Parts: sequence; C-alpha cells; structure tokens
Amino acid sequence: MNLGETIKKLRRDKDITQEQLAEYLNISSQAVSKWETNLSLPDITLIPMLANIFEVTSDMLLGINIAAKDKHIQEILDHAEEYSYKAQREKSAEILREGLKEYPNSCKIMASLMSSVWGLSTYSDKSYETQEERKKEVDELRKEVIYLGEKILAESTDNHSRETAIQLLCYTYPSIGESEKAEKLVSTASGINTLDLLRSIYSGDKKFRHIQTCIQTYLTYLFISMQNNNAPLDDGSRPYTKEELIIIYKKIIAILEIIFEDKNYGYFQQWITWRYYEMAMFYAELEDYENAMENLLIASEHAIKSDTEFDPEKEYTCLIFKGRKVGEVIHNVTGNDSMEQLKVMKNKAFDAIRENADFIEIEERLKKYAKKR
Repeated sequence: MNLGETIKKLRRDKDITQEQLAEYLNISSQAVSKWETNLSLPDITLIPMLANIFEVTSDMLLGINIAAKDKHIQEILDHAEEYSYKAQREKSAEILREGLKEYPNSCKIMASLMSSVWGLSTYSDKSYETQEERKKEVDELRKEVIYLGEKILAESTDNHSRETAIQLLCYTYPSIGESEKAEKLVSTASGINTLDLLRSIYSGDKKFRHIQTCIQTYLTYLFISMQNNNAPLDDGSRPYTKEELIIIYKKIIAILEIIFEDKNYGYFQQWITWRYYEMAMFYAELEDYENAMENLLIASEHAIKSDTEFDPEKEYTCLIFKGRKVGEVIHNVTGNDSMEQLKVMKNKAFDAIRENADFIEIEERLKKYAKKR
C-alpha cells in the first residue's frame, strides 16, 4: 500500500471527508484528492500532523514496518557474520555495504561494516602483486573506517555502536599520523578499557611505560580478586576454608616473588606485609601457633622495610618494571604498615601466644616504627 492509499484508508477509518482533512491541514481539498490518487505527495512537514489526526505513528503512515526492518537488519548482520567467522572478510564487508545502501542510517550495520573493514585493513584476505598495491588499498580502507566511525559518533546514540566506533577509530587514527586525535577521543570514552586503547595509540618510550602501568594495574586487580573472592554462596557457606585461603595468599606472594626477582617490591611491599599477617591470623584461628608466629615475624620484617625504605621516586630494578618509578601508594588505612600489623596482633585469635617472648619482641620492634599517616 502506497502513501496515497494509506491516507485514503486512514481517513475513511476515521470517517473524515477530504474537505474536513483539508481544513485540519489548512490546505485545499483538491490537494488531498491528488494525494489519494497518487498524483502528488504531501509536504514532509505535514506528516506529523497527519499522523496525529489519524492517531498513528509517522512510520506506520509512511508504510515503514519497524519490526520487519529490525528483523531484516539482523538477518543482514547474521549473514555477514557467517563469512566473518570463516575469515572471509571481503564477502562480509560486501554484504554489509549492500545492507547499508538499503538502510543508510543503520548504526548497527555501520558498526559491523566498520569492524569488517578494519579487519581487512589489518589482515587481508587477498594476495597482491606489489606492496604499493596493498598500501593503496589499506589507505582506502582506513578512510572508510574513519568515515563510518565519525558518522556513528555524529549520528548514533546506540552505546554498543559508539563503543565500537571509538575503539576502531583509536586503532586507526595513529596509523594515519593522528595519534593526538585518538588520545582526545579516549578521554571521551566511557564503558571502555581505556588502558588497552592507549596502548594501541602510544609508541616508543611512552608505550613502554604505559604497558608497565597496565601490568601493575592488572596485577593489582588480580590480587584484589584472588583475596576477596570469598563472599557467601547461595547456601550461606563460603567458597574457601581458612586452610585454602592460606594457600591462595601464598600463591599471591609467589607471583610477586617471581616478578620482583630482586626483592625490590616497591608499591607491592605492603601487599606482601598484609598477606603474611593475615595468614598469621588464619593460622592462629586454626591453633597452629608455630606457623602463626613465623608469619607474624616475616610480616613485621616487610612492614618495617615498607615503612623505612619506601620511596615513590625510587625506580624498580626488576626486569618487568625496570626504570619505572615506584610512585605513590593510595592507602585506605590510618596508620603505616607497622601500626596496621600491631592492630591485627590485638585480635583475640592471638591470645594464646600473646605472652610469648617472640610475640612480645615482634610487637616491641613494630612499635619503634609505627605511626599514623
């Protein structure tokens, strides 16, 4: 059904004459008659008014079936993805380009095409007679990626499409000498791993130092996850026993000792301190007082070293972080590491060994260095 036939049907369904409709729209009845006989089309500015009069959406008035449109777009995306899975990126891009001709404002097709084209610019399906031929094609593909990405950011509100556009633009801008543009775009990104994006943008010394930052960030997140992943399960029990938590904490320490082969732990010195005195408390709760004392002693050595030797301006000397400054540590405690261990040692789990000479000696040593932050 064309627009004229639709207007005619909706007018009759509402029991409105051509003259009445013309009066509502402040036009002549002859104009309405021409619409309904397909001799002319209504001005685009009248579409919202017609839709309100007939109590339908503009899409319905214009014969646009949204559900069918979305379904067809998804079919196009699925068809293209079949070839993408087979690493046939040329065919995937071809399907998406045809789909974009049919739905030129579909941000989903644009984002999917952008991914396929970026893939082609990075991993070609074809063979080339010369490097110059390949370079020429890559340049054109990059231009297409940038065109699609900038169009999505200018026109789309779909978060997934926008995130795809930001990521691929950040990967592509540096390849055409516009790294600053990519860095500016990263600053506007939300819901995206910006550390990974910056790694693809930076080069030289800046990239090396940035990746070191990424490693430190990921290590911190790994350790936080390992030590805190003991929340109650559905049945109220906890995943790990105290014995198992001790094993997990030992694994954290073992990872740190592998990374910091020179024992210059820097920022992570206090991580080791905390793990040792937490293991000491677990051992005490298990009434294994020998291991509790041993871990308290090791924890105190690390605590004192952390409190007396930590220098944010000092550089790491281990292989992975070589040349990187230790940097400031953000504390969520009120005392230094010696003071925090003293607080832990007040726990009633240590009551059975509180009068032990070694226990008292550890306390006295820590008191010499304990202070508030």
